[in-house]
Amino acid sequence: MLMTDSRISSDVTIDGDIKGTSTITVDGTVNGNIQSEGVVIAAEGKVTGNVSAKSFVNEGSIAGKVSAESVELKIGSTNKISLNTKTLSVEPSAFLSGKIKCGG
Repeated sequence: MLMTDSRISSDVTIDGDIKGTSTITVDGTVNGNIQSEGVVIAAEGKVTGNVSAKSFVNEGSIAGKVSAESVELKIGSTNKISLNTKTLSVEPSAFLSGKIKCGG
C-alpha cells in the first residue's frame, strides 16, 4: 500500500485530534493532538496540542508536548514545549522554552 503525505493548508483551522501513517505538514492551524510517522510545522503553521511522531520538524509555532525520535527546531520557530526525544537539533534564533529530555 502506497502512503501519501498530507498537508493542512494555510487557510484551514482544525479543532480536534489528527492521526496519520505518513508525514503531516501543517501550514494552517491545529488546536489538538497530532500522531503520525512524521510531523512538519511549516513557517506559517501553528499547533496548540501534543505531537507524537518518529520525526518532528518545526519551522512555525507549537505549544504542547512533543514526543519524537528525532526533532529539528528550525530558524525562527517558536517552541513552548515539553520535549522527549532521542536526537535534537536546534538552529540559531529558534525560540525554545520548556522541559527537555534528550538521549537514550
